[in-house]
Parts: sequence; C-alpha cells; structure tokens
Amino acid sequence: MKIQHPNLALSQQAARDGGIRPVYFFWVVGKNRSSGAAQPMGLWTGDEDITVSVQDPAGGMSSRLYLGGCNLVVDGIQYVADLTDNPITVSMSQIADPVQQLVRVHDVRLAYCELHSTTMTGGALTSPPDLDWVGIVDEAPIATPSVGSDGGIALSVRSELMSMLTATNPAKSSDAHQKRRQAGDRFSEYASIIHSRKVQWFKG
Repeated sequence: MKIQHPNLALSQQAARDGGIRPVYFFWVVGKNRSSGAAQPMGLWTGDEDITVSVQDPAGGMSSRLYLGGCNLVVDGIQYVADLTDNPITVSMSQIADPVQQLVRVHDVRLAYCELHSTTMTGGALTSPPDLDWVGIVDEAPIATPSVGSDGGIALSVRSELMSMLTATNPAKSSDAHQKRRQAGDRFSEYASIIHSRKVQWFKG
C-alpha cells in the first residue's frame, strides 16, 4: 500500500475547486559511451532547472538536480496486484539539449531509472516528490519527423522488479558449467552421454 504525503493528499482533494498540475521527476543512470562510467541525469516536467530532495528506494533522501525544458510526459502508469509487467512510457523533446545529451552522449540501454511525482499549485510544489517507479530502459526509439511534423523520443521503462521475476535463467546443468561454478564438481560429469545409455535396473 502506498502512503501519500499529507500535503499531496490535500492538494488532490482540493483539485476540483482550485485545479491541479501533476509534476514528474525522471532520474536515469546511463553510461558514458567512451569510458563506460555511470552518468546519472535528472529531467522533470517544468521549464527551469531545479534542485529537489527525493526519496530513494532504500528509504533515505537524496538531493538531485533536475533539468527542465524537455517537454517531459509520463504515460501508462498502472498499479496492479499481480505480476503483470506493465511498462511506462516517458516521452520528451528530441531537440532539447539535456535530452540530446541523455540519449546521444550517454548510453541508456538497460539504464536504471527512478520516477517521482507530486503536484504543483500556485507555482510551488505541494509536497516532496513521492517515489512512483523503479525500472530499467527497455527501448529508446528516436522518431525523426518529416517537414512540418513533430518528432520526439519515447523511452519504454519496465519495472525492475518485474523484469527480474520474469527473467529466464541461462544457466545449464552441463559438466562444464558446474565446474565453472565450483572446481572439482563431478555431479554432471556424465550428463552428456547418459541419455544414450540403456540400463535395465531390474537385472543384476
């Protein structure tokens, strides 16, 4: 069960009379294409750069810089009670400088991501951003528009937990694999030939 910040809950209750504006903060830890070093970057739905404190998955608080002016849009958030893997889509302008750095200078393939959200009323955040999503970038298509059309970048972000639960185990029970795990292991020494043997267990 997710427990909202009291100020966020109050802003949602007053939305019918005063209006409300959802705000998203997107944190991506890509890799430097040259060195392979981790390159964290934050983007948000506002127009100006902002430094805010957000909750990290471990339960602590982190102060981060989020870059604005990216036309950030988040779609597809679903909260379900089963193990359904429902990725979210994070769209942004492909001509914004921070986005160019994110997807062209950095490598975001399987990059770790966090999504936080809150609301804004009167030009101010109503509460510290709540942690909504922890995942990895599954796809990052760049749509190059024709003349007079709109382009953009839409990152498909899968839940990290669901991707781990639904992943297949590539490990094999071959003799070579067993020995890589532990030298001297002979459990599967004859695994490759045992299927061709015909043993009649009832004969002495």
